[in-house]
Amino acid sequence: MLLPSRLTGVRADGVNNFDLSLFKNIRLKEKWNLQLRGEGMNALNHAHFAAPNSNPSNTLFGQVSNTTFSRQRVISVGARMQW
Repeated sequence: MLLPSRLTGVRADGVNNFDLSLFKNIRLKEKWNLQLRGEGMNALNHAHFAAPNSNPSNTLFGQVSNTTFSRQRVISVGARMQW
């Protein structure tokens, strides 16, 4: 029996991404509000791996050799004044 040149149905790892945000609203006067905010995209900085190599004639068959998602952790801090 010959193997197909590419195997179908090979699954990759799922996406493991956590985005976090913190907001604090502070009332300064009757009509003035200050909002402090901190946000973290991909806060835990997990790598996203590609699917394994599915070509049986390749020496890297079955191995994961790269990542698919290259966005690293991004943290932003800000303030917002409302009146």
